[in-house]
Amino acid sequence: MFCKFLLLAAALPALVGCDQVKQAMNKQQANGNAIGAACRHSGRSLEDCYRRNPKVPKADIFAGWKEMNEYMLTKKIDIVPPPPDAPINRFDIDAPAASTFAEHEASATAGDKPAKPVPDDAAH
Repeated sequence: MFCKFLLLAAALPALVGCDQVKQAMNKQQANGNAIGAACRHSGRSLEDCYRRNPKVPKADIFAGWKEMNEYMLTKKIDIVPPPPDAPINRFDIDAPAASTFAEHEASATAGDKPAKPVPDDAAH
């Protein structure tokens, strides 16, 4: 009897771990469903949604998109257009990210101003 109790006590943490793994997997699936539903509600195509979320399984995105599509059709809900994407700034591509807004502004204005000439006396 005591051996069965010890065996059960030893197996209990492993069984609790399985629930935590299952919960984490369900959370990933729920996130994918939410992303798909948000894409459908905003009027984005499935392909666009897949492209914007490459790390999320396509099956989860599709399930959420399809569920939201059926819901919107039955309730006659219109799409809510998303805000426009932010334009790509040339400073975002060419230079590393500035740690503060002031540094970014300083680097942006420094490139627009001509450099001051250095007198020959100061060079030596």
